[in-house]
Amino acid sequence: MPITIKYQVPGQALTQASCFNDVPESAIFVWYDFYNPSVPENEIFKSYFNFNKLEIDDTVNGTPRAKYKSYDTYQYIVLHSIDTNNSGDKALNLFIKDKVLITYHHQPFSILNNLTQVLRGENQKRLHTSDVALHIIDKMVDSYFDLIYEIEDKVYEFEDYQLKDASVKIIMEEVFKIRSNIIKMKRIVYPIQELVDNIKESGLLLVDEKNHMYIQHIEDHIIKQQNILKMSQEMTDEIKDNYSSYNSFKMNSIMQILTLVSVVFLPLTLITGIYGMNFTNMPELKWHYGYYIVLTMMLAISIGCIVYFKKEKWF
Repeated sequence: MPITIKYQVPGQALTQASCFNDVPESAIFVWYDFYNPSVPENEIFKSYFNFNKLEIDDTVNGTPRAKYKSYDTYQYIVLHSIDTNNSGDKALNLFIKDKVLITYHHQPFSILNNLTQVLRGENQKRLHTSDVALHIIDKMVDSYFDLIYEIEDKVYEFEDYQLKDASVKIIMEEVFKIRSNIIKMKRIVYPIQELVDNIKESGLLLVDEKNHMYIQHIEDHIIKQQNILKMSQEMTDEIKDNYSSYNSFKMNSIMQILTLVSVVFLPLTLITGIYGMNFTNMPELKWHYGYYIVLTMMLAISIGCIVYFKKEKWF
């Protein structure tokens, strides 16, 4: 359903309504969930609630950045999640107005389905929009841990790659893939920190001590995630630098061997070049044993160069 309406009256559990008119005036909590609404549902969203037109346009037509804004009559929150299938951003928009909570999203969010089960389990408990909103933020932040822990595990697996002597190319491809995921997660996690700071500064959602403790709990999780991402990025930097240095060392060793081979053959090339000119007045060309003498001399020069390089520990 594009629009799902749930409400609570005093002393009862969360109840689902079939339309707007079914919500009783005695309701103490009302939740309107807009999931991938069509044009008619969007028109209802625009006309039924008196929200900022620019923010409504961003909510309906775009993917606004993560943020928190407070107005005289309502509060506006945008949260982002990661789609593990294509690593794209998913936006969840929350509008909080007195006893009314509106969630608007174009893609499914499992945390909202789980939230429904949790709220229905609170039979006699009075629901507050501030509590529910903080619960959504908390579950959204907790959902980041799956990918963040996956990044951390892959970073530590590089030690096994080194023991198995994996090729530099494979390792570097994995490093850049992980660094790409780190950047994507930082784009999600760091704006949430700013969002939480704005909530604490405004104080409108923090109506009691429990909410103050809840927002601190959320912030602790965000700080932990930021530390893991920072550590993972630093480790991938070190791995990248180490393998770049190893690759450079390997190339330098190869170039050193090639240079020594070139130096050994340089005097031999000179000798063959001289005797390849075939001038008439070259008496060595008529020697009976000249060919054997030159070959012996070339062999002696080669052995002498190799012995000298070895003595100097050039290889």
